[in-house]
This record gives sequence, structure tokens and C-alpha cells, in this order.
Amino acid sequence: MKKLASIFLAVVAAVLIALAAVSTGSICDNAPCEDAINVSAGENFTIELPSNAGSTGFAWWTQFDTEYLSLLNSSEQSGNAKAGMVGVPGKKLFVFSAKKSGSTDVIMLLLQPWENGTIGEKKIFPVNIS
Repeated sequence: MKKLASIFLAVVAAVLIALAAVSTGSICDNAPCEDAINVSAGENFTIELPSNAGSTGFAWWTQFDTEYLSLLNSSEQSGNAKAGMVGVPGKKLFVFSAKKSGSTDVIMLLLQPWENGTIGEKKIFPVNIS
């Protein structure tokens, strides 16, 4: 199990490095991006994504530049279950703090660890910090 986790983390790291190296400009020059997040240095912001990790095994992984951002917290919020319902969708919340002025991106990847890092979904959030 430990070996599988190590292989998975190596695959995730390789995918994230490849995504970061795609462009010398903004990563959004070569990929569709979400709406830009505009914040001031010292402010916090939240990225909210749909999640159903409990029944699907997919989990969100994040990549960001620690020079510009800090991840303060990530948490799951369960949806409202009805009687007999299995795999209730919920939300995954990521709370970031903007450290200094500039532009950066937050890359979110939806992965299943046992599927060799296959990406189920990718979201890119441009962040402009004033």
C-alpha cells in the first residue's frame, strides 16, 4: 500500500509539473480557465468544488505558487441525504490567503489515486492579487 501511495504521488507530481510548464505566459493561454479571482494581498478567498469522494473515490488535488498563496484550510461539506440515498454529493472547500501582489493560477485536479493519476477533471483559477 505504501508503494502504491508513493507511485501515485510521483504521478501526480509529474502531471502538475507538466501543467505548470505548458506555457511561458499564463497557463490560461493554452487551457480553458474559470473566472478570475481578484483579491488584495492579505485577503482570503475560497474555491468551492463539487465533491463525492465518499462513494466515488475521486479527490481534488491542488497546485499553486506558495510565493503568492497559502492554503489555510480544506474541508468537505456533505450534501443533504434522503432516505436510502447512497453517495450523496457534497462540496470541497479550499480557503487560500493572498500573500503579495501579482498574478498566479490555482490548478485543481480531480483524481482517483488507484487509477495511476488519471485526471477526471481539471479546473484552472487565475488569481490577480493587488
